[in-house]
Amino acid sequence: MSLFTITPAKMQEVTKIACPECNEKIPRIGIAKDSKIEGLAFKCRKCGKFWEIKTK
Repeated sequence: MSLFTITPAKMQEVTKIACPECNEKIPRIGIAKDSKIEGLAFKCRKCGKFWEIKTK
């Protein structure tokens, strides 16, 4: 049983994600306008730090 769903998306305006420490952009990933995100985490490939993403 999957804890999340991945579905096809239409082209839309997105905000690119970058590491707040070293400004390295996360390739091929963006946050759609007006989306709700909580608990998304990533490790920066450049500086090695872990980050969590939450939308307001």
